[in-house]
Amino acid sequence: MFFLLSAPIFADLKDGKKAYSRKDYAEALKQFQKYNEGNPTSGEAWMYMGYIYESKKDYTKSIQAFKKAISLNLPKKDLVNSLTKIILYHNYQREYGEVISYSNRLLKIDPDLSHIQKIRAAAEERYSSGGTRRPVYHEEDSEQESVASLEKKLKQDPHNKSIQWPLALSYYNEKEFAKSERLLANLVSEEPENIEFGYKYGAVLVRNGKYDEAIAVLNKVESRIPSEREKLLHFTHLTQAAAYHKKRDFEEAAKYYRKAYNNKHTVQPLIGLTKIKWQLKDCEGAIKNAEKALEFGERTREIKMYIGLCKIQLGLKTEGYDLLKEIGSAIEKENPDMKDLPEVYYDGILKLARYYTNNGEYQKALRYFQSVQPDEEEQREYRFYLGKAYYYTGSPDKAIALLEKVNDSAGAYYLLAKCFASKGDADQAMSYIKKAGSITSSYWSAAEKEKAFQKFSNDESFRKFLETRGGTRDPKKPDTNHDREEGEGSSDD
Repeated sequence: MFFLLSAPIFADLKDGKKAYSRKDYAEALKQFQKYNEGNPTSGEAWMYMGYIYESKKDYTKSIQAFKKAISLNLPKKDLVNSLTKIILYHNYQREYGEVISYSNRLLKIDPDLSHIQKIRAAAEERYSSGGTRRPVYHEEDSEQESVASLEKKLKQDPHNKSIQWPLALSYYNEKEFAKSERLLANLVSEEPENIEFGYKYGAVLVRNGKYDEAIAVLNKVESRIPSEREKLLHFTHLTQAAAYHKKRDFEEAAKYYRKAYNNKHTVQPLIGLTKIKWQLKDCEGAIKNAEKALEFGERTREIKMYIGLCKIQLGLKTEGYDLLKEIGSAIEKENPDMKDLPEVYYDGILKLARYYTNNGEYQKALRYFQSVQPDEEEQREYRFYLGKAYYYTGSPDKAIALLEKVNDSAGAYYLLAKCFASKGDADQAMSYIKKAGSITSSYWSAAEKEKAFQKFSNDESFRKFLETRGGTRDPKKPDTNHDREEGEGSSDD
């Protein structure tokens, strides 16, 4: 009887560890949850749950578990490992305020972690806070509570700038840029000479795609920044460069990237200049800038991506694609679902998506296409190649929705003909074959041999349509056109 009364009510940590070691994650999670109920001050089970969710590719839950673990009692080794996981996650997400906060805590525990020192230094370089503000470490959910608290205070005192300013910064860091813009616009209108307010307002306007407004604001701020505020001037020039770059005003963008580099020798302006050179097809200049950027020893993956893109432009396709595929594989290893991919990788991932489409690896191409948001300049090719991938993975309706937006493209029209043929719509198939043939006449002979159209071989009107080139020639006369035969080609056919 005594044994029964004294038996443990809650699970032993060993039960969870045993299940974890045999990779029975469902049982392990169950045991760790039970352990947590009886040991609310221990973080060890939470740490193991973080590892389990990481192995299940549920990175959001994984980081939540690691954050819970470090808020409780953990042995030093486990605390270091959990904090490292959190830092690497936020660094990948480019949430540099978080990186700095958690790095500061970890380096207090172990100051000799050189890799964390490097990560923190790089994050500090990229983290622009609009002045002297520094991030403060927060326990799990305290950032959200802080925002909620500030919002509550602002309701009670809506004109208090000492509340508006930190709330605007919090919104910015939480990527709620519309909310941040509203507060910053008010602050700037009340204190137009405040350079911190002005800089951050310009930065949020860039985030919201209001590039001309941002440039006007930042130009005024730039003229008022004293020379001793080197860091703020550096970030102002970087933000001006970003605004001009988004507008594809490469000359002005390059000017401000150079100004930023002259303020402070960092890697970001060199990456910006590298991308501009690549966009202008000056690949030798791009590679020269990239090699200089590599000397900083940070953001090497992004820099090597542009080297790979340039090698492809220079005709060194095998070397260039091998480099891009190596980068793509590394990204996939860290992020198998390719979700929330940082924008800096879009150029390389788009190139790989087109590569995989042209090589018949359509499922992989789809995952790559779906992980990026191309800019306006790239929309045409993006729609064409994604449409092609959808067609070859059995989704003609999705393909049609994209390809119909690619105007004046023989390749897109021919693919549309195949899409409608797969749906049994001979009339639409003929309509798009005719459009493709009117731009590139060799699509007519390609259509006669096309497997996708063989289902209409017994349709007299369809056969006559091909024989007469849509009623434009006498089928009894020989075809004098000697254009090359076509496949789907590209969006520019």
